[in-house]
Amino acid sequence: MSIRRLICNLLSPAGFCVLVFVLAGCSTDKRLDSLNQEVDGLLTSAQQVAFPDSAPETIRLHEIDPEAPRVEYPSHIKLNLRETLEMAAKNNRSYQTSKEGLYNSALALRRVLHDWEWNPTNNFAAIFGVDQDPSYSTLGTEASIGFTKKFTAGGRLAGKLATTSLRYFSGDKSLSIASMASLTLTQPLLQGFDTTVARENLTQAERNLIYALRTYARSRQNLQISIARQYYAVLNAEVALEIAKKSYASFQASQERSEAMADANRVNQFEVDQARQKVLSAETTLVSREEDLETAKDQLKLALALPLDTDLEVEATDLSRLLEITLPKPPMTLEEAVELAIKQRLDYATLCDAVEDARRAVVIAEDAMRTKLDLTLDARAASDAKNRLSSIRFLSADYTAQVDMDLPFDRLDETIALRQAIIAYQQALRKRDISHDELILELRLAWKKLESYSKDITIQKNSVELAKRRVENTQLLFEGGRIEIRELLDSQDSLSSASNSLTNALVNHRIGWLTLLYDLGAPDVDPDTLWGEALEL
Repeated sequence: MSIRRLICNLLSPAGFCVLVFVLAGCSTDKRLDSLNQEVDGLLTSAQQVAFPDSAPETIRLHEIDPEAPRVEYPSHIKLNLRETLEMAAKNNRSYQTSKEGLYNSALALRRVLHDWEWNPTNNFAAIFGVDQDPSYSTLGTEASIGFTKKFTAGGRLAGKLATTSLRYFSGDKSLSIASMASLTLTQPLLQGFDTTVARENLTQAERNLIYALRTYARSRQNLQISIARQYYAVLNAEVALEIAKKSYASFQASQERSEAMADANRVNQFEVDQARQKVLSAETTLVSREEDLETAKDQLKLALALPLDTDLEVEATDLSRLLEITLPKPPMTLEEAVELAIKQRLDYATLCDAVEDARRAVVIAEDAMRTKLDLTLDARAASDAKNRLSSIRFLSADYTAQVDMDLPFDRLDETIALRQAIIAYQQALRKRDISHDELILELRLAWKKLESYSKDITIQKNSVELAKRRVENTQLLFEGGRIEIRELLDSQDSLSSASNSLTNALVNHRIGWLTLLYDLGAPDVDPDTLWGEALEL
């Protein structure tokens, strides 16, 4: 079959309908699969640009089936820190939302890329008409296929092959068919004749994907700290509850001893009342600690998307391990840390790039102030109208050249847009500078807090040892009748307070260390488990 015959068949109404139905046969599932593959490629390429030293990760969305039953979890779950972080990576709702935000940015880029491809166009229309005077009826059809293409110099090319037909169903019942081919190129010569201006939407979409990748990576680092903080909060609350139980039992024992000694006239009744008051106070603290533990568990379960009625247990050894390890310290000075943070912080890098975006917007706004001069070249050829398809007479084609000019007499809107772009550029510069100073301030605070927590741990360890010896000594002195019970009760209070303070200091140091690494932009967090080397220290 000749090329001419093939084109004629495709442009006939019947052939066009067959083509439409064939193309429409592509299922939605296949289109979605194809789109997923294209988006995966965009994400991989963007990661190679944003994180050249890291292997690209496969980013998969968590598909929710609205008809699927909710995941059933055991009534009792015991987790260690690593398992908790891994569950958060799978279930945490905010993490899934940040992943979807990244995916949407890739979809937006794919949509913009489509505008720069060779895009097919098609159209089919049919009109049935009836005229009463004189009486006749007609059926007119128009079918076309074509393409469009944009170029980085601002030009746009469009081509089309079309056929029209008109059939009379009464009277002479004649049929008239004609076909036409056209090719149109529109090219800006002044305003818009610039690659930066022409591809701005594509440039910004590409950069937005890079920004979304950075935001996603930062959100993952932040989630690691958040989950670790909530996990250790549960451990801390459990330790505080155990200390409260021991204190309550100790105060009860002191009360019983004081009552026995009062019966033997060895202590005064007011000392017994002091012991009883301390027991009541310890009981109130015990109830409060139980509520704190339940609240901490509920907050962790909410972050893990677990049912709130789940009986959650955490691994106690994760806290005792903090007593055994050597406290990590930054292998650099504060000044070196600031320089490293400026180079590594992803959010700061985005603000720096936003300055370039704003500067580019000024260039585009300045271009809009220029004279608009567009050249349009058009070539059209048609066939004779006959009762059957005939060849298009390309040798008799019509050629036209058109120039459209818009002199810059009225440019108020464009001038306002330019002024706004300049203001936005200045704001972007200022925002970057503010972020630079805030980055240094955050890092200094995190640095000082980590040093403070480290000193606090040493102090609290010594305080616990002293409090233990004090309790032992006052216990013996009280039983020997050499001190009042108030001093024994105070020593027991001091031991409880020192023990709680030590646990708090250990947890604060761990979270402070993770926060410092976050402020440095340094932590490498696994996307599937949220685990990182920082948690090994």
